[in-house]
Formats: sequence, C-alpha cells, structure tokens
Amino acid sequence: MSAYGLGMSKPRLKKAEIKFPYRFEKNGRTGRIKFWPASGIYATHFTYASKACRNTFKTFEAAWSYLDNEFSKLDDDKANALSLHPLAGDVKNYHELECLLREKGGGATLRDAVTFFLANHKRTKLEPKTFVECEAVFLKHQKNNNISSIQLRTLEKHYRRFKKDFGTRKIDEITTLEITDWLATRTDEKSGRPWSAKTKASVLGSLVSLSLFAQEILKAIPDTGKTEFQKVRRPKKDAKEKVEIYTAAAIETLLLTAIEHDIDLIPAIVVGCFEGLRPFEFHAEGADRPPLTWEEINWTDQFLHVTGQKVRSKATRDIPLHDVTVAWLKPFAKLKGPMWTYKQAYTKKMNALREKAEVQSIYDGFRHSYASYRVRQLKGNLSQLAEEMGNSPAEIVDSYKRNVSDEEADAWFSRMPPAGYGEKITAILASRRQEPQDGKELVQP
Repeated sequence: MSAYGLGMSKPRLKKAEIKFPYRFEKNGRTGRIKFWPASGIYATHFTYASKACRNTFKTFEAAWSYLDNEFSKLDDDKANALSLHPLAGDVKNYHELECLLREKGGGATLRDAVTFFLANHKRTKLEPKTFVECEAVFLKHQKNNNISSIQLRTLEKHYRRFKKDFGTRKIDEITTLEITDWLATRTDEKSGRPWSAKTKASVLGSLVSLSLFAQEILKAIPDTGKTEFQKVRRPKKDAKEKVEIYTAAAIETLLLTAIEHDIDLIPAIVVGCFEGLRPFEFHAEGADRPPLTWEEINWTDQFLHVTGQKVRSKATRDIPLHDVTVAWLKPFAKLKGPMWTYKQAYTKKMNALREKAEVQSIYDGFRHSYASYRVRQLKGNLSQLAEEMGNSPAEIVDSYKRNVSDEEADAWFSRMPPAGYGEKITAILASRRQEPQDGKELVQP
C-alpha cells in the first residue's frame, strides 16, 4: 500500500490515474472520496461514532486534506472525541488491536473479540462441582419437592451407572460427544444386551434434568445456552428393535411352578399378565401407595379397581376381569387386605421362581405381553387398551409386539389352572392360618 493510502503524504497522481471511489486510511480509520463528473464535485464520506459524516469540495486535494485533518483532529482533540464517543485509549491503540486480531485471530474484529470475551467471562462466575456433588443436591431438592419415591428411585438408578464413569469429573467439562458415546455403549448388567432406544432416552432425560439444575441453580455449568447434555441427540428406536413378550406356554410353566413353590407369586403374575398392571401397582415396594388389596377386586361386577397410578392424569382405572384372571384368583377370594405382604422381596422371589421354571426374564414382560395379546383381542382399539393400562395410546404403541395372531391371543387368555388347583390353594392357605382359639374365627397372618 502506498504512503499516500496511509495518509502520510498528499497524492502526486494525475486525476486520470486516480480510481474512484478513492479509499483513504489513517490511524485505523477509513474514509472515501467520490467524484461526480457531471458537477465536478468531490464528495467525502466516513463514519464516526455510528454517524455518517459527509462533505463536498471543488478539488481532490481539498477533499483529501479535509479527511487527513479531520482524522488527525479526532485523534488529537480528545475533548471532541470523547464528547462523541468516549474511549479509554487513543485510536492508534485500537487500530493496533484490530491489526493484531486480523493477523493472529483469523480476520476477527475487535467487536468479535469483545463478544467472545463477554460470553466466556461468565465462566469466571462458575462454582465448579463434580457430577456426584450436583447429583446429591439435585436428588435432595427433588425429594423436598415431594416427587414420588418411584421417580426418585428412577433418577438414582439412572445416575448410578453414569457416576461410575463420570462421577468425579466436573460437570461443566463433560462433553456432548462423551455422553453420546457413553449411551451408545451401555448394556444391561444382567443380560449383557445393549440398552434399547427407550432406555437410552429415559436415562438421557434424567441427565438433562440434572444438567439444567446444575446450570440454573448451582451455577456449575456456564449459562451460555444449551448444556452439553441437552445437545445430545435423542436416541431413535431401531427399526429392528422389537418388544419381547412371553409365550402362553412360558407363562403357564411359570404359574404351574408357582403352585408348587411359591403361591404368593400367583396373584402377582396373574394381575401382570392378564390385567396389565405395573409391578409396583401390585407390590408397592418403594412407591408412595399401598400394595394392591383383595378388596379392589369386584367379584360381582367383574372388574379390578386400581388407584395411585404412575400417570397422575389417570389417577384411577377399572380393568375388566378376564375369565382367566377369575379362574386363577378365585381360590384367594376370601382373603382380605394387601395381596403382597412382603416389604422388599418381589424381585428376589420372582427371579428365583423363573430359575426354577427355567423361564427367561423379560423386562416388563408381563405388562408388554398383556398389551400385545389384548390389543389383538380389541382389534387394534388403542384407546380402550390405553384406558385399561393407564397410559396414553402413543405410549402403548411402544409397548406391544406386532404380528401377534388371533390364535396366540386366544391361547394367552385361555391358560386356565390345572384340575385340583382350587383345592390345593385352599389347603395351603388353610395351613397358614392360626388354630381356632376360644371359638374365634381363623385369622390370616
């Protein structure tokens, strides 16, 4: 660039050699000189303090001198400069910073640098915390907000796995890529099978909730937009991923084994497989509700009344009693109170029964089996099935297996007890009762 272009000396060019608009630069400021041949006028233009400054002259030299003097005055006349736009330093310093940014910062401007600084300056206000520290405060906060014990246990379960790999890491340093890779490689601890898309999405939802709490309340994540957890793409269900359910033969084997080894599990299996109840709706272990009671079965009108459901908008529901349900539960009909009297034995006892019966464990298998076979009976009526299962039709769609035949559905709901079943259950129940005392009625423990 010529010295002339930098405003260091007046031009020594003929008018024909000057290309308009002419660019004039000095001390980091830029102006232009335009020429209007029709009128022979030279016009100057530059911007200062966000305002356009224009003037006209009869000669190029006069226009050039005006810009040269004006830019010098803006630098030297500090009172004038500060009155228009106060600066902490002189223009030369700002020009040097601009040049440095262009050279070392990939063409960035001073405004870019200020914007970047302000965005990242918020990090200095961070209160760094590890994932474990954030989790502890969040769970305590949720508990104080009276979320259900089921929801609290779900959060604890989801965080337990994540803590193994990221517990001691600062939560603001965990990246989207790390979270994505972690979810993609998770497997069931017992079966070794990869997590389903539904499980991944559920765990991700819990992690996002914690990250938002860490950002908004704990200030442990910079408030600069979405958290790294929010940026993780929601896992999509694999087209090949199918709902697993029990066959009629497998559930019959399980029930027959329960007759021989643990009759307390018969009602649990029956209300799950033939009425679609969630396990906690039966046993209530760790839930903010009592276990299902025998009084909730209306033998006269043939329905099962369920309260305290997972979905609050569907607080109660009445499920029709199917003939197979009546057949298996009728020997228990005279019992009163909770169907499940243990505190923390459901999973342990059910696993033991499956091992004896040599029937595989399927996650939520009883309920998914009911949905799969019942929807076939209902000829695809999702609204009615959702009403029976206490859920939305959209959620139900993900809970049943496709291509179940009418024959398979009929086989499921016709697995009646073997001959002599009623007498055997009655005898076992009678043996549990206390001996009569002073003519009092027998009492079930």
